[in-house]
Amino acid sequence: METIRRALEWARRRLEAANVEEPRRTAGTLLAHVLQRDYLYLLTRPEEPLSESAWAEFARLVERRVQGEPLQYITGHQEFFGLDFLVTPDVLIPRPETELIVEAVLDLARTRDSEVLLIDVGTGSGCLAVTLAVHLPRARVLALDLSEAALAIARRNAERHGVHARIEFLASDLFSALEALPQLPKADFIVANPPYIPEAELPTLPREVRDYEPRLALIAGPDASSVQRRLFADGPKFLKPGGYLICEMGYGQYPSLCEALEPTVWEVVEVKRDLQGIERTLVLRRRA
Repeated sequence: METIRRALEWARRRLEAANVEEPRRTAGTLLAHVLQRDYLYLLTRPEEPLSESAWAEFARLVERRVQGEPLQYITGHQEFFGLDFLVTPDVLIPRPETELIVEAVLDLARTRDSEVLLIDVGTGSGCLAVTLAVHLPRARVLALDLSEAALAIARRNAERHGVHARIEFLASDLFSALEALPQLPKADFIVANPPYIPEAELPTLPREVRDYEPRLALIAGPDASSVQRRLFADGPKFLKPGGYLICEMGYGQYPSLCEALEPTVWEVVEVKRDLQGIERTLVLRRRA
């Protein structure tokens, strides 16, 4: 019968041979998931035997990771801004650089005493909508996504974190669902992590991204900035004068996005860089 120690060592070698990043950590995460324990449990009970069913399930999950399936889809979870989010292949895996959007909103919203309205365009897992609702107790959020499957995951995450009463989820191609409302909402903030990878770059992406994450959330089409351009063009209709549009952008996109901005409408407030020094988050203010 396999022990925790031997199972972890087998998995480390198997993952290492397949060139999986951080094989030791990955092995520990998968075994902790199977046993429904934390990593400390594994460290303090290395000689504890595994049941046959636990060993079989662990081996199966290791092979899924060896084949390239992202760890987050295997376990069904990803941490974002200190919160745990459910994730499936229907949604993009939340990434640390997207937390820059949350930081930008919180920095700007903390000076406001009144209730704020936020629009999250392309909500996916709901990581932005839910996190902002958690940290801004007086905020209302409209969370939009073209994918009904993604909206279902986002609703579950809102319920898990107790903010579902303040978030309205709408099936929408960017702002299309809002266009149909009797009165256009006027938000204090619009946030978006839009698709910004050009179609031609799809074959060059890591297999975990290329083969498993939803293309709808990744690929902008032939023009990498096409979705952002639509945000810049249509966003002012749903944003108060003095309100902010904060969106993520890809490597090297900033100069071309600046060319797409109408200077009489938008003021560039800030460009935030990620941990690699890449210009990642664009903070715009709608001129009065």
